[in-house]
Amino acid sequence: METQHGSDRVTINPGTERIAAFSDGVIAIVITIMVLELKLPEGAAKGDVWPSFLAPLAPKLAIYALSFLIVGALWVNHHQLLAVVRRATFPLMWMNLLLLFFISLIPLATAFLGEHPESARAVSFYALIMTLSSAVFGLLRYSLGRIPEHDREHIQFRRATLVRSFIGTLIYAAAVIVAPVSPVAGLAMVVFVPAMFNIPILLQRRRQI
Repeated sequence: METQHGSDRVTINPGTERIAAFSDGVIAIVITIMVLELKLPEGAAKGDVWPSFLAPLAPKLAIYALSFLIVGALWVNHHQLLAVVRRATFPLMWMNLLLLFFISLIPLATAFLGEHPESARAVSFYALIMTLSSAVFGLLRYSLGRIPEHDREHIQFRRATLVRSFIGTLIYAAAVIVAPVSPVAGLAMVVFVPAMFNIPILLQRRRQI
């Protein structure tokens, strides 16, 4: 960012605090929208518990929990990534906006899949949004890791971390293709990605404790 003062040109390199704050706000709104999409069945207060309450609500609640986990993982990784970035740049700002754009579509995909959990089109659309979100986040991580002033040895920029991000994106993309043939298999692949990354981390932290 540059400002002009007389004949002198001053370059201003703000920190990432405003990017982090804006991103936190968007992600909080995304989660709020997702939970607002959860509607109780019309006959929830009447009839038997399973057919009138649990059966209609369970798929929506399960998809919401999956989306909450994915968005939460994105938020944690995004927070950790910005914590080691020393300055904000215009490419970072625009790429971050692109990431938030795809994240903001997650409530739409969540509601669609929650209403039609057995639909191949709903599973494909959900997997597509996750693919795009994961791909942009991986690209953001890769591009920041190539900036010399950042600590390239930090875990956020290590090759192993980039490979894991790339693998997750590939699995999401494969789910988009598999879902029209087998919606169950496509959804299982989507569920596998956050489980693949989060379960080993939780187990490792528990051992350290």
